[in-house]
Amino acid sequence: MLAGVTDLSAPQTGQPGPDLDAALAGAPSSAPVMLLDHQPRGARAAAAREVALQLSGHTHGGMILGFDRLLALANDGFVSGLYAVGGMTLYVNNGTALWPGFALRLGRPSELTRITLRRAGPSAEPYSSQL
Repeated sequence: MLAGVTDLSAPQTGQPGPDLDAALAGAPSSAPVMLLDHQPRGARAAAAREVALQLSGHTHGGMILGFDRLLALANDGFVSGLYAVGGMTLYVNNGTALWPGFALRLGRPSELTRITLRRAGPSAEPYSSQL
């Protein structure tokens, strides 16, 4: 099942904020859930709800090597790449663009990611190694 939530900043533009309960409402218990959440900081809550895979961005990988440590503080430790969060896999993409007003990347490359999903089975590898 594919689910998604609005960004934490959505209420600033008059849109509803993220609602994980609503996003997962009606999900069959037998189906793995892939969650799209722009910001990775909610990953632990998603893992607690047995989401299988969360795809996020927002951090731009920290933009500058070293600055990523500061961004980690604001994003529950998640900045770039693959993470195991409880029984869930989280992937945080660096993105392809720059933050407005901050036109610089040093040591944190732009990224386009191709995700290939495969059915789990006796010979299949776990989700995390499929990314």
